[in-house]
Amino acid sequence: MFKNPYNWVGLPRALFVVVNPIRFLAAIVRGRTLPDVVARTPVGHTRIYLRNYESLKTFFSVFCRRDYFTRPDPPSAFLDVGANVGIASAYFLSRNARNRIICIEPDPANLPYLEKNLLPFAGRSELRVCAVGTSAGQIEFFRSEDGKYSSMIPSSRAKIPVQVECRVFADMLREARNDSLPVVVKLDVEGMELDLVRSVDWQDYPYVRRLISESTECSAVISRAHDRRLRTGYVEDMAFTDAAG
Repeated sequence: MFKNPYNWVGLPRALFVVVNPIRFLAAIVRGRTLPDVVARTPVGHTRIYLRNYESLKTFFSVFCRRDYFTRPDPPSAFLDVGANVGIASAYFLSRNARNRIICIEPDPANLPYLEKNLLPFAGRSELRVCAVGTSAGQIEFFRSEDGKYSSMIPSSRAKIPVQVECRVFADMLREARNDSLPVVVKLDVEGMELDLVRSVDWQDYPYVRRLISESTECSAVISRAHDRRLRTGYVEDMAFTDAAG
């Protein structure tokens, strides 16, 4: 973990973000998980329930390293594709009291933690239990033991096959449309990001203000005008300059 220079920048931030930073940092250093972490957020203290050590690292990358850095204003409607246990979703929802989110997660082992982390935001969050791809139907999805690397693409980590529903990315973008809030899309789908981004014409979604993707290649295939920022070396943060609203 400490080979990444961006992690060293995030470490001091943990002292201010985490309510019990000594407990949190000790767990990080020892490679041990915690049942939960309480974060200071713009809407007050927010408790995040963790599944394992990978969840603890994800909390660090989202809340302390700021992989998906989002300002409190303006409020937005988020589409979290690959919500995992809900750490990024909780981060987005805790930026202010008006943000809303649709979470998409196909791994059944992640769902109890995701549902628990969404409970404090029950009036502002929705859950879709499915995968997202370029075509719809029942597919073979490959779970990883830790839940973090589960994917539609089998690998040495994602190797436990389960049958899940797959919905079309373009349909989910239309479902995320909000009449009063601009839309922010976050993609973390373990190798499928580029395929999903290529599958739609972003000109058709003027209400999408921002796209955050765990990739370094998506910006190059988007013709719609946008500003790109590469966060922590591998997260593309793309702000569409012609966004409506």
